Amino acid sequence: LKTANLQPEQIDYIEAHGTGTALGDPIELESMAAVFGKRPPNQPLVIGSVKTNLGHLEGAAGIAGLIKTVLALQHHKIPPHLHFKKPNPRFDWSSNIFEVPVGGKPWNPSERQRIAGVSSFGFSGTNAHIIVGEIDSSLPKKSEPNFYLLPLSARSEKSLQELTKNYQNALNGSVNFADVCFTATTGRAIFQHRICILAESMTTAQAALVSFQKGENSQQLITPILSENKLKIAFLFSGQGSQYSGMGETLYHREPVFKNTLDICNEILEPILEKSLLDLIFKLPNSQLLEQTQITQPVLFSFEYALAKLWQSWGIEPSALLGHSIGEYVAACLAGVFSLEDALKLVTQRGRLMGELPQNGSMTAIYADYETVVAALTSYQNQVNIGSANGSITVISGVNEIVDQLEKIFIDQGYKTKRLAV
Repeated sequence: LKTANLQPEQIDYIEAHGTGTALGDPIELESMAAVFGKRPPNQPLVIGSVKTNLGHLEGAAGIAGLIKTVLALQHHKIPPHLHFKKPNPRFDWSSNIFEVPVGGKPWNPSERQRIAGVSSFGFSGTNAHIIVGEIDSSLPKKSEPNFYLLPLSARSEKSLQELTKNYQNALNGSVNFADVCFTATTGRAIFQHRICILAESMTTAQAALVSFQKGENSQQLITPILSENKLKIAFLFSGQGSQYSGMGETLYHREPVFKNTLDICNEILEPILEKSLLDLIFKLPNSQLLEQTQITQPVLFSFEYALAKLWQSWGIEPSALLGHSIGEYVAACLAGVFSLEDALKLVTQRGRLMGELPQNGSMTAIYADYETVVAALTSYQNQVNIGSANGSITVISGVNEIVDQLEKIFIDQGYKTKRLAV
């Protein structure tokens, strides 16, 4: 419930483990009463178990309960709980917390989303409970992309030819091309022989598939792609200075995963920052606020975290996670070191403490090697230092006046400099 950000009374139905045993059922009922018992008296928790229909399916028992619950959500009706004649006397039913739908029950909560829980308990202690809810019809629908990416792969060149022919035959007016591309990207195994089609419509994609089968070139066709080994992917997360007002606004309006992730971050941060995360990122009058460390750090963390979740939703999973400065915290959170909520609280406090440091300092990136920059700092001891050495770029940190002077010196010598927004 905490993870789903829900209250007990928002759960209408529990698909229980419900094996029908004299001791197991009362224990499960007591547990549900302890968690879900605080609810309005006219809103009992409906409980049932698919085991009255199918018996105990052992390792498949949990998925059977999930399927039943999803069907109940789809049809807005809770199925009958069969063969229920006498309640288990080891549980006190007088509280009227629960309702057993012996004849089935219409599922029509007024002005509320239909939400259910599904429990499955393994003999060895592999216990699980998930919460399932219907899609909120008020959510904005994802807009159609300007281009579609269709990746296909097979174990051999011949199999790839057959696969492209199958896709060509399957692409017709009855299918959603965006869904086809999504499934091909995220739900199919990746093999050695590959092609990729970048098309603005299903028609142009079909033409590219025909071109591939004929051995002809096509602007929409990216081929050949041949990989002996599965390449490893790393996600790298940047630090302060990469933020700008309005970043990701198009993604927010076009990509539900990116939007939902930022919205979750906003729900966590708004009570802490006393400002809307979305306003800070997307509203131009707030552009100056993005330069304040106590704002920059939680904003940049949220943005990078949402971007990573978007890549993962496309089936791009990292083998390694790397981060610089605030980016280290994004990498750690994605690696499971701490929860999103804890990470956001941590980076907000980090930004606040760093924001309380003296305000008369600044940082500048100088496009010169470490030795060259160090030599120029000898006359400014205790006033400016090397912040970081990144190959051909060296960052200096110090008092504003001195940083300004050094910037001018290096520019006069023909070096490029860039003041960092930190």
